Amino acid sequence: MGNGKFDTVEFVSRLVRFRSVSALPENSGDVAACADFLNERLNALGFESSVVKTRLNPIVYATRKSRGGEPKARILCYGHYDVQPVDPIDKWLQPPFEPVVKDGRLWGRGTADNKGPFSCALAGLVNFLSENPLAPLDVGIVLEGEEEIGSPSMEEFVKERAEELSSYDCLVFSDTSSASVDDPVITIGLRGNVTFDVRFKGPKADLHSGLFGGAVYNPLQAMAEVCASLHGPDGRVNVPHFYDGVLPLEDWERRQIAANPFGPEDLKKAAGVEELYVQAGMTPSEACRVMPTLEFTGMGGGWQGTDAKSIVPSECFVKISCRLVPNQDALAVADAVKRAIKERTPKAVEVSFEDHKGASNAYAVFPPHLKSGADGKADDRLGKIFVAMESAVEGAFGRKPIYLREGGSIPLMRLLKDKTGLDCVMLGLFTPQDNLHSPNESMSLKMISRAEECYESFFRKVSAQGLQ
Repeated sequence: MGNGKFDTVEFVSRLVRFRSVSALPENSGDVAACADFLNERLNALGFESSVVKTRLNPIVYATRKSRGGEPKARILCYGHYDVQPVDPIDKWLQPPFEPVVKDGRLWGRGTADNKGPFSCALAGLVNFLSENPLAPLDVGIVLEGEEEIGSPSMEEFVKERAEELSSYDCLVFSDTSSASVDDPVITIGLRGNVTFDVRFKGPKADLHSGLFGGAVYNPLQAMAEVCASLHGPDGRVNVPHFYDGVLPLEDWERRQIAANPFGPEDLKKAAGVEELYVQAGMTPSEACRVMPTLEFTGMGGGWQGTDAKSIVPSECFVKISCRLVPNQDALAVADAVKRAIKERTPKAVEVSFEDHKGASNAYAVFPPHLKSGADGKADDRLGKIFVAMESAVEGAFGRKPIYLREGGSIPLMRLLKDKTGLDCVMLGLFTPQDNLHSPNESMSLKMISRAEECYESFFRKVSAQGLQ
């Protein structure tokens, strides 16, 4: 490790130039080149790094053992170097893979998701070790190239190295959100997800609606009736056993959600709607973080062209996605929804299902010092990790973080928990202003600077106090 500070903006800019879009097979060479670059730089920074080949895109895995005796803490860092496609390209104000610094931001695809955030963690680590080369700290770094397509190769990687990975004290990563550059959030939960298609089949072929309408049950009508039945007037999902195991929202977490400055009016503005969906007993801000959902993500059938075509369609379909919370089982929830659909489908219409890959359960980790009301004190390992990160955030951002569950899903976190026992500390480093997955993605230079400082402080604290 050298004595100079890690140049995060330069490093991220180099990464952005790699067109590492994992969803596009024609970009596989760029994905591999990005992995090779990361591997080369990590080795040059003093880590023992290698490129792990997979059936799709490589994983970069690096370690650095304590050089100051028995480690007092062992931290595993995670990030992903693949990015979303850039379409629609005509909406970008500058080429997406040509990074630009302007207006206090670094612009380019991947700046905020996730090349910028994991580089901030790396910067904090490198800066700390440069000044403290004998720190009693073991670290590991895992950077994958498939997160944007569901991390299909990570399951085998985790299974093969489960014993080694489980020897770490915790996982830290930053692929979640904060309300703003001035309102840091530590994410304490991610919803699970299960998706499937439902197909409704009526007559053997499209029929003339004048000759058969009123005598043959229209599958579009059946689908509409069934879909409408899956939610009640109170906004909750109307499926028996759908909420089995769902934990009540505790007062401490309700206070954390209420403290989030990104509230209902911001949700309206971000969504471009005048009214928000309301579930009984929950504010919209609470529901979108801690309650399960059933959403229709697509549907089709019948005539889709201009003007009219007088038919009773032969078949139609709807795509269903269920977001899940802790204590729910993804497959059990899917079975409950399918059972309700079967029971509510008219006998004159045949219904069938096609499951999608990637079903996952929710992941949550609740800070012990908040649940117990210990006010910043912790005796157990998990509690010490959270207290160290909270203190580091407060020092870098000038205020304590808010602890929030996030409505999205990162299946890898639950996989890691199940296979290694590791819990995750998830510091949110992108904000609603960063345009994730959209044209003109960017990351605030102020956020980069604060995140570097935060992570450097975090590694200093866990090395000094220990986690055992």
